[in-house]
Amino acid sequence: MNTVMKDSLQYKRSFVEQCIKAEFADFELVDKRHSKLMKVLSYLLFFNPKFMTRFITVIGHKVYVPQLPWNKSNPYGAIEVLCHEWVHMKDAKSMGIWFKLLYLFPQIFAILALLGFWNSWFFCFLICLAPFPALWRAKLELRGYTMSMAVRWWLLKKEPNYDWYVEQFVGPNYYYMYPFSDYVRERLEEEFERIRADQLENHEFQIKHILIGE
Repeated sequence: MNTVMKDSLQYKRSFVEQCIKAEFADFELVDKRHSKLMKVLSYLLFFNPKFMTRFITVIGHKVYVPQLPWNKSNPYGAIEVLCHEWVHMKDAKSMGIWFKLLYLFPQIFAILALLGFWNSWFFCFLICLAPFPALWRAKLELRGYTMSMAVRWWLLKKEPNYDWYVEQFVGPNYYYMYPFSDYVRERLEEEFERIRADQLENHEFQIKHILIGE
């Protein structure tokens, strides 16, 4: 990547952060290493050993990153991640509490097992800790990863690495949220062709305009 393009992407990254901040006033980047909450989650998410070092996590409008400063030498990577997470913030805003509940479904029902100390039948809810397909999580992440593919196309004119995207859905990173790899690939391809044809949803149009002014 030449210096001119890198400088341009640095500017776009800063502008994206400003635009997110304008929409969500409490938006900020937080260092995971200094977050007790993230350390607790890293134990709960035992199936994802790279949670603290490789993954970005959004709770509310706070974006938890492996460390600060974050991705200063890779402005494109930062833009792609920020736009992906921006979609989640927008969805959470429009869906309210349902976003969190549906994103965590069905595993969220495992919390009812705590009532097992009152009635042992509630311990049956521990089965919800199994990696059952999480259809709503997959649906919401498809929206996020569609934005990731879009940013890659708008800024770099590169097509997606479908194998990598499919692995996010069928593998452990999101707790095996959707095991049907052929269908996932089909949906990703459909979404990318929609993006390439410029048939954009409102949030996609907004972010495209911010990134490239069209």
